[in-house]
Parts: sequence; structure tokens; C-alpha cells
Amino acid sequence: MVLQEEKSPEDLKSVWSKYGLRESPFITAPTRLLDTLPIGKVFSGREDETKRLIKILISSNTTRTLVLGDFGVGKTTFVNFVKWVLCLKEKSKSEFVTTPIEIKIQPNWNANSFLLSTLSSIHYASIIFKWEEDGMNLPSLKKIEEYVTIGTQKAVQGTVGIIGAGYSETKSMPSVISPEVYENLLTNLCLELRECGKQLIVSYDNMENINSNQLADFFRTIKDYIQTEGFHSIFIGPTKCLSALEKYPQVHSVFTQPTILESLTEENVLEIIKKRCEALKFKDGNYIPPYDDDTVRDVYKRLNNIRFTFKVLEDTTLFTEMEAPCKITIREIQAVQEKEKQEILSKLTTQETKIISALMDVQDKVILGKLAKLTNIGSTNLTNPLKDLEDKGLITITKSKKDKRRKYVQLSENSYLRYFFASEKIDN
Repeated sequence: MVLQEEKSPEDLKSVWSKYGLRESPFITAPTRLLDTLPIGKVFSGREDETKRLIKILISSNTTRTLVLGDFGVGKTTFVNFVKWVLCLKEKSKSEFVTTPIEIKIQPNWNANSFLLSTLSSIHYASIIFKWEEDGMNLPSLKKIEEYVTIGTQKAVQGTVGIIGAGYSETKSMPSVISPEVYENLLTNLCLELRECGKQLIVSYDNMENINSNQLADFFRTIKDYIQTEGFHSIFIGPTKCLSALEKYPQVHSVFTQPTILESLTEENVLEIIKKRCEALKFKDGNYIPPYDDDTVRDVYKRLNNIRFTFKVLEDTTLFTEMEAPCKITIREIQAVQEKEKQEILSKLTTQETKIISALMDVQDKVILGKLAKLTNIGSTNLTNPLKDLEDKGLITITKSKKDKRRKYVQLSENSYLRYFFASEKIDN
């Protein structure tokens, strides 16, 4: 098979149609409730974890839980599947409603930010899922809409006293909106939902971008609000988030035991791809699998990450599009990885290349002093190239928990160099 160097936009769009598919089955983004891929048809695995999380959510009229795991293990897709089962699989009979997408927590959030974003997401859900048409009479939604408008304007314009869209000039904007006002809106909305026989599930993620101390303080800030009756909150993040809960016993006590997700099996991954292809094939048509089972197994065995695996498979398929339809092999994957590697390295300085090469060899985090010895670059001379590599997203720099003066450097989890290194060794 020959690697194709140049491709027109038209060719790129057509590659999947050569396989009888509407688009790529290797999409790396989480599968959501409202998506091209119907989550109920393409999800696979996690039977025990699914039963466990559902049991937690139906066990009480208010719950708080965490779903934790490594990057790319499928946490958000898993939570979305559980929400689909409880809220949308049999919508007319469901006792739960939810928001269409997860809310992304920001490092600078306070109680107001959390509550406003939650209310905004709820208001959006009421429109998207047509709650009123489903017979849910929720007077609080109108009030929520007004405050969401106010809060959004205050955030965007940075001032008060501005008349919002949909407001008459006789309505005045509050100079300060306290968390208690937002809390009252949430409480009333959940009460009205319960009167309609419903409870609310909202999921939050982005916790990997917040350090442990900030996250602990954030949880302490919102602790009382997430205990609202009829409100179920799911927080999605890495396992290191557990330390944030342990900092404050009063926070830890309101959360259930977290759900820890391990990597999917090779057979789970193959089943997901097959289900995706079935969902994406043209109506009344057949498709040609753009993959070989053994190749997928080999790649996933080395990468142990479904998102990384899909990224490698998609990139290789696009690079070999002139041969489509075909089944890519490890040889094509390694050729594409080598090309991507050389493209990245060609843009680095001599010092940056030495750093990356050293990190690829050790495949683990390295203390700054050891990195200096591995690269023959003085510690003081490492500062600028390390900053540039971090800005390019190729490395991450962390401080020791015990000694803040000690810094560790490692390849970024989303670095293409890591894909290459892992794939390069599949045959060894």
C-alpha cells in the first residue's frame, strides 16, 4: 500500500463513502445523548459499572457521585449511556430527566458560577427535550430563563444595570445576585419536577484541569447545593480527584463511593467499532469494514486507550485513502506514525529534540535533574525549551506534592509522539 502525500478536500470527504459509511467510525469525541451516533446502539461493555451507577442513582431522591478513570478510557460516554438508559430509553415511562451535555467546570468557579451554569443547562434541556410538550408544567423555568439572561449578560458585559433581551425597561436588574437566589430557583425547579414524577440528573467534567486544592475548595463551596432533593450530580474526572474529597470530611461524607473505570477489553473495542459502522452505513446499504480485527487488537493492546486507538486508525485510513476500500495493517500504521513523528521533530530546535528523544526513551516522568543528565543540557538552560514544548502541548510539567521545588517532566498524554512510540514497538 502506498502512502498518499497530497489530498484534496473533496477526496478527504469521500474516503468513508468508499467503505459505504456516512462518516468516520473512529470519532474520538465522547458519544453524547444527541449525536450522529445513537448512544443506545453503539455503546458496549461496562455492564457491571452500568448496573452499579444506576443502582446509586435510583437509591435515593438525591445523590452525589464521581466517575473516575484515566484519560481516554470512556468516562463521559459511559455516563451519557447511563443517562440515556434512565432518561431517554423509555422516555414516556422514565422517572428522570437530564441535560443534553455535561457541564465543564472551570478553575475559577465559585458557587454563583456553578449554580448559574447548572440552571442555564437545565433551561436548555427543557427546550431541547421539549419538557412542556411532555406534560411537565414547570413555572420555575420562566424565572430561571430570566436569571440566566441576567447572569449571562453580567458575565459577558461585566457590568450591571443593562436591560436584557426580553425585558421591559421597567424591570430592573439586581446589582448583586446571591447564591441563595440561584439555589432557591434550583430547589423550586426540582420540587416541580418531583410533582411531575421526575428527578434531575446533571453531569460535570473538566476536573482534570483543576488542581487538587482548588477542587477540594470548590466541592466544599457547592456541598449544600448539590444536596437538593430531586437533584443527582455526577462528576467526571481522573482518579486523582479522590484526594480532593478526602481533604474535607464534610465533603467526603456526602458523596457515594466513586465508580472507577478500567480500560475496555479488546473485544469491547471491536464491538464498538462494528456497532458504529452499522449505525453509520448508508440506508439500505452494506459497508466494508475499514479495519482488520487483529490490527485493532494489536494497536489497542499497546496503547490501552480507546481514544488513542481510534485516533491512530482514523489517521492511517485518511493517509491511505487512494487505496480505499482496504484494511489497514500495522505496516501502514507505523509508516503514518513515522511520518507524523518526523513532521513534529522537524519543527523543534536541537535542544527540544534532545528533550523529546530522552522522554521517549524513558517513557515515564523524569525529575528535572535527571533530564539534564540525559540530555547533556544544564538545568538552567532547560527552562526555555521546556516552556516552549509545554506551550506546544508536547510535554507536561508537574511539581512534587512533598517538595514543590522538585519538578517532573513527561510526554503529554495527547502527544502524537507517544502514539508513535507505542505503535513502533507492537511488532517487537
